[in-house]
Amino acid sequence: MAVATGIPFSADALADSAALSRESLLSIAIARGCRHYAPLLPDDVAVIDHPALPHEMLGAALLRGPADAGTFQAIRCGAMVLSDLGNSVVRIRDAANYFGVAHRVAHIARLGLKFDTHPEFWATLLDLIVAHASEAEFLPGVSRFVSETRMSGFGRGPAREWLRTCHLQ
Repeated sequence: MAVATGIPFSADALADSAALSRESLLSIAIARGCRHYAPLLPDDVAVIDHPALPHEMLGAALLRGPADAGTFQAIRCGAMVLSDLGNSVVRIRDAANYFGVAHRVAHIARLGLKFDTHPEFWATLLDLIVAHASEAEFLPGVSRFVSETRMSGFGRGPAREWLRTCHLQ
């Protein structure tokens, strides 16, 4: 169930998160369970968590950037962080607005609403997000936010699981 309330972010947390590089953000996300994206991290970057960085802020910060290949991959990782069911949807909204990525969060939420097994999380988030811009031609499709098997057993079709962290905050 989505957490609808949240403690506002401190000015220090906002400033710290804005100053982190994409590689640092990926490192933190990988430390928090996004091991699926470890190959994206350069070999010379250590995987180290930053406990003071709120999970919702990490996810939104990963969505920043121009429409290029690096941002595309970071958005996939950010979506996994934002999908954590322990996140506050209010804090996701606030972080998305701070980083100017509400339209990207809305895109992820619309896909989550349709394809995730926890549509209530995404519905609650979509009720809070105001997104006017669209980058549908650039943003990842559902296949980039899930793990899917070709067959899940005799006579059964593929199994799809939405990728998410389970970070204890």
